[in-house]
Amino acid sequence: MYPEIDIGNLSLSFYSILYALSYFVSSYVFWIELKRRREKFKIFMLISLTMLLSGFGGAKVFYILINFSLRDFLVDPVHTMISSGRIYHGGFIFSVLIAFLIVKLTKRNFWIVADSAAPALAIGISVGRIGCFLNGCCLGKPTNLPWGVKFYGIDSSINLSLHPAQLYESITMLFIFLFLWRIRKKNYPQGYIFSIYLFAWGVERFIIEFFRITTPRPFFSLSVAQVMSLAIVLFAVYNLVRLTKIEKKGGKRGQAAFSL
Repeated sequence: MYPEIDIGNLSLSFYSILYALSYFVSSYVFWIELKRRREKFKIFMLISLTMLLSGFGGAKVFYILINFSLRDFLVDPVHTMISSGRIYHGGFIFSVLIAFLIVKLTKRNFWIVADSAAPALAIGISVGRIGCFLNGCCLGKPTNLPWGVKFYGIDSSINLSLHPAQLYESITMLFIFLFLWRIRKKNYPQGYIFSIYLFAWGVERFIIEFFRITTPRPFFSLSVAQVMSLAIVLFAVYNLVRLTKIEKKGGKRGQAAFSL
């Protein structure tokens, strides 16, 4: 693995570099879509920056809730807060909630913003997972396949070839991004593109978890991430079915799935 790069007296982790890159790339894609939909730059900046902060905070909070007990937190709250690790689902939920509040306060249409964000979210995950791979985190399970990867310096995986689960997800999300980017200009009802993203991402993450060394699997041998992914997929299916019914009944294209 390649955890960091030295620039003079400054050391930067590839994890941080790639996650920063993922933010800038996804923000650029988000702005392209918002601009195409005639939204103002100040709205983009407001949503983009607040989603960054709330996403980071939400991912950390979910990581602590799943990996630490209340006793651990009370004994050493500082160590618990600064411990490495984040859970993307938590960041996603927090950032969507904050974005929803901002959209309502600024009297924008939530589904237009969500559809604009869908391709950006996909490419952001794709780039970010490369950082996970270089950092040697979010590890895959041992494998004998020829493309197995060894991460030296990690106790649990010395002399073991592991599934490059990070790259599996990075490549899959890249294809999801390309698909969303291709269909983004079609005149679907509001919320359709975002629902497709939720469905594709939820299915992708559910499957990828079988290749990963994950947190405990307390739900019928499913991890917490898989349970959350199933919930996201169910919501996406509900939304897509609702939109399809609206169209079949002669609803106008561009009409929202339901008002938010």
